[in-house]
Amino acid sequence: MRLYQTVEQTIHSASCRTSPLLFWLPTKFLVTNKRISVEKKNAFLGFIPYGHNTEDIIYRNISSVQSSSKLHPIRFLIGLWLFTSSFRLLTSPDFFMLGIIELILGLLLLVHCYKAKLKIITNSGKNTETEVSFIEINKVKKIAREVNNQIINY
Repeated sequence: MRLYQTVEQTIHSASCRTSPLLFWLPTKFLVTNKRISVEKKNAFLGFIPYGHNTEDIIYRNISSVQSSSKLHPIRFLIGLWLFTSSFRLLTSPDFFMLGIIELILGLLLLVHCYKAKLKIITNSGKNTETEVSFIEINKVKKIAREVNNQIINY
């Protein structure tokens, strides 16, 4: 009796930035004919890389895949408040440096307030959620579409 073993083939591969500013912390997706692999970078204080987390999920364990985008209202409101109030400090020579710091913090919060998310739900009910920059929403949608196509064909 001969065992038939299929070779794993790459269907789609993508690398998405976690943030528009943090290009050195990519999240990598690999869609094959047998599984999806998600590799996220671990970061100390949100921007210093110190390792990675890889998760492989085979298709027979996947219940559904969803892509979405979300605005984080608290980040948006605080970022908008810091950004607009920094102009008042920038006009004062005594508080100019404080105004620069407030402006940068406000911009960072505004950049990080809108995220795209890929959510993989397994048959056991475990969720794997990966948030990336809103700029990468088309990549996330394509990954979700490719995984759903593989689940249907599996």
